[in-house]
Amino acid sequence: MKPLLEKYLPLSANSSSSSALHAERQKDHYSHFILRLAFASTEDLRRRFSRVETDDVRERQAFVESLNFDWEMVGEQEKRELGPELVAAGGGFVKRMDEESWFKVDWERVPELVETRKVLLKYGKAYVPGREQLSMVVAEFTSRLDKALEVCLLS
Repeated sequence: MKPLLEKYLPLSANSSSSSALHAERQKDHYSHFILRLAFASTEDLRRRFSRVETDDVRERQAFVESLNFDWEMVGEQEKRELGPELVAAGGGFVKRMDEESWFKVDWERVPELVETRKVLLKYGKAYVPGREQLSMVVAEFTSRLDKALEVCLLS
C-alpha cells in the first residue's frame, strides 16, 4: 500500500517547506470525504472505515511510547481509588473515570496544566488526562531541547 500512497497521495509532514503541502493536504481531505461517502452504505463498511480512521490514534500512541518518556500510566486500582477526584479534575470533559486514560508525572513537568487546573495534584504528582497528552509531549520536548541547547553552550 505504501508505494501506491506515496505515488498517488504523497503527504509531506506539516512542518515541511514543500510548496505542494497545501495541495497534498487538500487531496487528503478530498479523499477522506469521498471514502466517507463510499463507506456509508452499510453498517459493516461504516465499522471498517471507522477502524481504519482510528489507526492514526494507535500510530500516534505508538510514536509517543517510542519516545520513552517516563510517564506512569494510572492503573485501574488507582483509578477506582481516585475516581471522583479524577472526574472532578477532568474539567467537565470526563463524565466517568474509566472513559479516560490517565498519566502520573511529577507536577513540575506539566506547569502549564497545573496553572490552568487541568490536572489532579496529589502527593507531588500530577494526574494528567490522556486528552492532555499533547501538552505533555510539548513540555517534554521543550525540556529536552532546553537541555540540549545548554550542552551546546558548554561545548
